[in-house]
Amino acid sequence: MSVTPFRVAIDDQDVEDLKARLRATRFSQVAPNEDFERGPSPAYLHDLATDWADLDWRSAEAELNTLDQVLVEVGGATLHSIHVRSPRPDAVPIVLLHGWPDTAFRYRHVVPLLAEPEGEGPAFHVVVPSLPGFGFSGHTAANADDTADLVAGLMTELGHERFVVAGGDVGTNVGLALGRRHADRLHGLFLTNVSYPTGQEQDLTEAEREYADYIQGWWYREGAYAMVQSTKPQIVGPALADSPIGMAAFMLGLIETGAERHDVDGAFGGRHELLVNLSLYWLTNTAASAADTYHAESSTWGGETARVEVPTGVAIFPREAPSPREWCERQADVVRYTRMPRGGHFAALEVPHDLTAELRAFVADL
Repeated sequence: MSVTPFRVAIDDQDVEDLKARLRATRFSQVAPNEDFERGPSPAYLHDLATDWADLDWRSAEAELNTLDQVLVEVGGATLHSIHVRSPRPDAVPIVLLHGWPDTAFRYRHVVPLLAEPEGEGPAFHVVVPSLPGFGFSGHTAANADDTADLVAGLMTELGHERFVVAGGDVGTNVGLALGRRHADRLHGLFLTNVSYPTGQEQDLTEAEREYADYIQGWWYREGAYAMVQSTKPQIVGPALADSPIGMAAFMLGLIETGAERHDVDGAFGGRHELLVNLSLYWLTNTAASAADTYHAESSTWGGETARVEVPTGVAIFPREAPSPREWCERQADVVRYTRMPRGGHFAALEVPHDLTAELRAFVADL
């Protein structure tokens, strides 16, 4: 078994290079775009660049290193993972799966709430892998099926034979793949979104047809990033690797779609959280390889879509895709479905206590 302790430790020269690039940014000269209609506002990007150049990375790095982390050799790959064991003897192993454009540290405020919860209810041994191609897991992306196999192997290497899976975004695809390929290993599956209609489905209910129409409209209005990343991600890859503000603008295009009144920072849990996340992508040079994940996944479209027969909980946040229960039940054995009172796509950063409470309630009922 190859499990090696890990700490985030970025070279000083890489941190200084980031700051220098930010301060030397050549901003585009375009008409005002305060409503983000054409993408991130130039004024917002100017302000972001100033704050980002002033970020105390060493302090941020120390925050990240309060969580125990490991590198694990599995399936011919090296996966980085947060791995925090609960002091509770009855703790349940759980793996949390992130997506794009966030990282494993999306869950950094959730992990301690799960590992050492207050009051009654389940506690957890928490595993949060960086997906292949993201962060400290290297520069080679993988599709959901292959990632699911790697995650199952990771959990074996860490000594967790049966576990709960929770996730959203790319993590939803990986979670569903785990439910199809490794159902015997799963106690339960918890998701914050449940795939999207393709237009090929038959016998949709009225609620499902409304949902399908919503998704189709969203892709037309907001899905340019996904089309690029699914088809030719490396037409933007060099820019993502060369310009920190260019990288940020590309990622902010998605983050803003789930923001309330263009409060991009709030949608991601605050300016500090956003800057730390962007820094992780930049300092590991994984924005381009993370984009490749969409292309890797597109090669499997039309593949296995069998219903997942694992007890599944679904939490739908109000600024997330509004998947109706009957749609979710087509995809998985839904035993708990909750419309959450607040939050959006990055709920783990924006409303970590809400997400944690709902996840614990789901597991308590299994």
